[in-house]
Amino acid sequence: MQSKFILIIILFLLYGSGSFAQRLGKVETGSISKILISNGPKGPIQGGESAVTKLISMPDEWVYGSTKATWGGSNCHLFRTNGDVVEHLLNVTSELPGQTSIDDLISGGEGILFGGTSTYDEIFDTENNNYQGGHLFSFNIRGKKIKDLGIIQEGQGIRCTVLDKERGIIYCVTYPAGHLFSYHLNTGLKKDYGEVMKPMRVKDMGRVSWRGVPKVLLIDDSGTVYYSTYITDEIPILPQEIMAGGRTTYSLYGGGRIFRLAYGDEKPVFTGAVIPTQKGMDTDPLYENGIASAIRAYDGGFWCGTINDGFLFKFHPSTSTIINKGKAFQYWNLKSLCYGRDGKLYMLGGRDEDNSWLLSYDTMKGSIECLGWLDNTSQCSVIAVDSKGRILMGENLRHSFIWVYDFSQR
Repeated sequence: MQSKFILIIILFLLYGSGSFAQRLGKVETGSISKILISNGPKGPIQGGESAVTKLISMPDEWVYGSTKATWGGSNCHLFRTNGDVVEHLLNVTSELPGQTSIDDLISGGEGILFGGTSTYDEIFDTENNNYQGGHLFSFNIRGKKIKDLGIIQEGQGIRCTVLDKERGIIYCVTYPAGHLFSYHLNTGLKKDYGEVMKPMRVKDMGRVSWRGVPKVLLIDDSGTVYYSTYITDEIPILPQEIMAGGRTTYSLYGGGRIFRLAYGDEKPVFTGAVIPTQKGMDTDPLYENGIASAIRAYDGGFWCGTINDGFLFKFHPSTSTIINKGKAFQYWNLKSLCYGRDGKLYMLGGRDEDNSWLLSYDTMKGSIECLGWLDNTSQCSVIAVDSKGRILMGENLRHSFIWVYDFSQR
C-alpha cells in the first residue's frame, strides 16, 4: 500500500512539474513551424549573432528584421523573411564598428528603414571603456545600402526611435543615460532635450541593466512624442528623523507616468496619465513599470502593453485617457504587438528569460484570448505579420528561430 502511494506521488510530480506539464497550454499542434536564422560557423549570421530585436512588415511582401550579439558574439545583422525562408542582408557591425546590437528598427516608408545601434550592458558597466556611442542609420531595402547618420550621444547606445514623417525628424532615447534627442534628416542637426529618466542600475540573475529608460516612443499626427518613465519627488525628512549622514530628503519613485514633448516645445511635460499597474508595484525597479510596446489603433489612440504586469491598455493622447483592458496570461511583459488579417490585435508576452506566450485581442468584441505558449524553451521578443497573414515571432537566443503561426492549420 505504501509503495503504491509513493508511486502515485511520483506520477503526480512528473505530471505537474515534468516534461509533460511543459506541454500544457501549448499552441495547437500543426499551427506552428519555425525557420532557423543563424547559419552555422560558415554562414553570414553565426550563433551568438541571431537574437532578433525587431521585425518590420514592409510593402514589398517581406518582413525585415534586426539582430543583436549575445554570449560573446560581436556582430549584429539585418535580414528579411517571407515566413518560408530567411535571407541575410547586411552585417551592420562591418559598416559601423563597435556596434553589437540593433536595438530598434522602424519603417521610413518608400523602401527605407531607420535603425539605432547599441552594445552590451557589460561594456556600459565598465569604467574607461572605449565605446564611442550608438549610431542612427538608414537602410535602402532595394539597393541594400546603409547610410550612417552618426552618433547621437557619446558613449551611449540608442534604446528606441520614432519617426515624424511629416517634418522629417527622428526622435530617440539613449541608453543607459536616458536622454531624449531629435535628429533632423534634412540638416543632420540633433538636439538633446535632457534626461527623461535617471536610470536605475539593477543586477538581476547576475546581469546588470539600467531600468526605467523608455523602451518605446509614440508619436501622433501633430508631431507630439509620448513615452513612459519614472518621476522622483524629493520629500523632506522631519528633523527628528534626519539620518546621521546629514541627509535631509528621500526620493519617492513612481513609474509608468506618461510624458509628452509637443513639436516646438523645449521640455517634456507630464500628461497626468499613469499606466495600469498592480498596487504597490509602480515603485519597484526590478519589475520595471513602463510601456513595453505600442501600436496605433485603427479608431484613434494607441494600444500599449506594459512591462511589469503585462496589461493591455489604450491611450488616448488628446485627453490623456487610459483604458485598461486587463491581461490574459499569468506572467508579465507584453513585448510586442501587431495586427492580424482578421483584424485582431496579436500580442507577444513573457519574461525575458522565460517562455513566450501568444495572445490576441478582438477589438470589436473587446475580448482577450491566450493562444498558448510556443514551446517550453522558446524565448521570443518581437512579433509581425507576413504577406500571407501568418504571425511571425522572432526568438532572442544564441541560435534563434522565426516562429510562424499559421491560422489555416488550426
